Amino acid sequence: MDLLVRAALPEDLPRMMAIKRDAGVAAWGHILPPAVVETLPFLDRWAAAIGAVEPRTRVLVVEAASEPVGFAVTRPSGDADADDHTGELDAFFVDPASWGLGAGRALLGAAMRALRDAPFRDATLWTAAENHRPRRIYETAGWRTDGTGRRRAFGGVEFVEVRYRIQVA
Repeated sequence: MDLLVRAALPEDLPRMMAIKRDAGVAAWGHILPPAVVETLPFLDRWAAAIGAVEPRTRVLVVEAASEPVGFAVTRPSGDADADDHTGELDAFFVDPASWGLGAGRALLGAAMRALRDAPFRDATLWTAAENHRPRRIYETAGWRTDGTGRRRAFGGVEFVEVRYRIQVA
């Protein structure tokens, strides 16, 4: 499969939302009902990130056959305990139809380069403790949990998130 990773454009947003919905339903179905996944409030944040003036924020899409099949958002960390040298993988989604075909690997590699080029020394990401498939992907790529967790709730469903960390510089 020929893959291209590029900067996201505003016109990519509808496809990004479809990817988020499909990947979220497939990966989080045991955590959140599909109706909740479809209403997760990220569109405004991702739209703002595409046009961000903050030079260390990047929104990337991975394409196959000229169609976005995944996207990632990197930015300075929003964690209260983070310093100016800590970035965050704020979003990472690949269409389930492209799982296992290398799109995620290509996208995660590009996201790591974006974090390194920002330049951040280390990076974090948050994911649900029960989000098994993505956790295996992050761990294979060298991310490790740092012992920090938090409770989240969407659509009345509560769950625990764990924080991962990796050195990028």
